[in-house]
Amino acid sequence: MAKRNQHLSRRQKRQRLTARSLWLIFFLEAVFIAILVFYFYNFFIKPKYSNNSTKKKEAAKVEIKTGKILSEEPAKIYSAADVKNIINQTSKKFDSPVSVDVTRQVFSFTTSDGKGDKVPVFARAYVPSGGGKKPIIAFAPGVTGMDDACAASLENVGKADWGNYDSQLMAYASQGNAVVVIDYEGMRDAARLHHFMVGELEGKALLDAIRSLGNLAVSKDQVDSSKVFVAGYSEGGHAAYWADQIKDSYAPEVSLKGSIGFGPVTSVEETLDDAANGANTNWFGDFVLASYSDWYKATYPVDKILQPNFAKNYVNFSKSVCKDAFDKVWPSNIGTNRSDQVYLPEFIKVAKDLNIGADPVYANFSDAMAKNIVGNVKTDRPKLINHGVHDDVIFISQSQHGFERMCVKGNIVAFKRYDTNPFAVQGSNPAGLVDHYQIMNASFKDTIAWMQGILSDQQTVNNCK
Repeated sequence: MAKRNQHLSRRQKRQRLTARSLWLIFFLEAVFIAILVFYFYNFFIKPKYSNNSTKKKEAAKVEIKTGKILSEEPAKIYSAADVKNIINQTSKKFDSPVSVDVTRQVFSFTTSDGKGDKVPVFARAYVPSGGGKKPIIAFAPGVTGMDDACAASLENVGKADWGNYDSQLMAYASQGNAVVVIDYEGMRDAARLHHFMVGELEGKALLDAIRSLGNLAVSKDQVDSSKVFVAGYSEGGHAAYWADQIKDSYAPEVSLKGSIGFGPVTSVEETLDDAANGANTNWFGDFVLASYSDWYKATYPVDKILQPNFAKNYVNFSKSVCKDAFDKVWPSNIGTNRSDQVYLPEFIKVAKDLNIGADPVYANFSDAMAKNIVGNVKTDRPKLINHGVHDDVIFISQSQHGFERMCVKGNIVAFKRYDTNPFAVQGSNPAGLVDHYQIMNASFKDTIAWMQGILSDQQTVNNCK
């Protein structure tokens, strides 16, 4: 009897052990299923209902390290009459109403070169008077030189005219826009070379200039950060389109509405090709070689591109003079193509055939230029190309090719060609031929209308169709 009771006791123990094991397995399975449900809901289902709010929360967490104000020079207020007089320095026929004062201030802010976030860039802000917040135009100028003394913010038109951007941009400020124009990375910075035609650096500087207006005392309460445009002339057009290309990754919080180029560079290599074909840009090769050899830390076949005197001195030449004195160093192509005085015959041959990259001698240099092309990226923002038919600096064929690249990628592009225009009439240009220097005057009213159309949600012209 005692053995039987002992036997039953062991069986009961086994039953209890089995039951406990089953309950443990059931519990672990329940936990596993709960984890799967949680993971599936949060990572597969939940984003479908809260994608926008999630993105906003993520954007809010991003710390913006650039666009911070480094220095400010005293601001100056110009009366409406002063503004009109300044505009008339470059646009004799300007007839748009001017009824606002404009506050102008030179300042510097931080941008990034991909290695640090405290690279200084100088700029000028033009803030019109009047109630309400103003749309923003961030503008990049054409080349003024590579030396620090050639920075656009240091221009004194009484001594030398590098483009008179005070006059050009007062026109846009006079129509109620807050304008900021940059000097570019490396200008007024003894520690750095200006890296001419490096699209990423240009674009970052423009986007950080937009950020800086929100930090600058004279503008931070005056600007509408939901209405932003980037624009540029010549080299600056290259910068504006690059700002558009990198905006989504570099400055996702910037509400960019469109980009504008006036006689823009859209291909570095084609600009060099055109110099060989008679464009008045014989200085361009020296500038690009000096910039790219420093930025990309590469060795290019300079002695197979430039004539011996330029090959020996191209870096020093590039930093020796500002725009008004370029012709003292590099021969002009006006009237006669003198590119053979700067470039070697074998280079001119491949450049004239638009075939620099096909020659292995120049392949690495061509690759560097190709990194900075415009138009190979699609964005959802409209683009405007303004170009003069009589441009002998940046041939209109370059804008045609840039336009075609943009269209192939599916961009929305308005391409406006200007032949003659009453606003291009000057003492030296009585026929009003629209060349490189008159394109901003000729296209002013059309550009203002294009921007206003976008801001009022009108259908944007798309010449790609």
